[in-house]
Amino acid sequence: MFGIPAVAYHRYVGPSATMTVRAAALVPVARSSGREMDEGETVTMLNDMCMMAPATLISPSIDWVAIDSRTARATFRNAGHSVSAELTFNERDEMIDFVSDDRFQTSPDGRTATKLRWSTPIEGYRAFGPFRLASGGQARWHDAAGEWAYIDLTIDEVEYNVPSR
Repeated sequence: MFGIPAVAYHRYVGPSATMTVRAAALVPVARSSGREMDEGETVTMLNDMCMMAPATLISPSIDWVAIDSRTARATFRNAGHSVSAELTFNERDEMIDFVSDDRFQTSPDGRTATKLRWSTPIEGYRAFGPFRLASGGQARWHDAAGEWAYIDLTIDEVEYNVPSR
């Protein structure tokens, strides 16, 4: 953020989500909570399940509809929230894109939130221990000006069932 490292912390417990951003890990510069954040974090949870914990996708809280041989729509219900995403798969049946119209982008002044298309194209897969998982990608907004990435993601390591601190 303007050359200063920023740390963002998302928390989603029960039906409620919050996000705090701190400059230099000390000074709060943004806080968000409320219905829009709750719904957006429900989309993030579904996305994380798809990318990092695909075994969870057999949950009865997810309804699946096939669109074609390489595309499906998932509708996920959690803690009173319901969100959907369209998932695209390659010829190896690996998810290569996740697109949802159920996320909100907050305005720069933090006063309004607008529902926008959000996607996470995946750039590769590799083995993490015994599991083959997504190893990189982006988070992208699709607005009136076009499509743009705000996160480039590289996953170097995955640990499961890590004890709480």
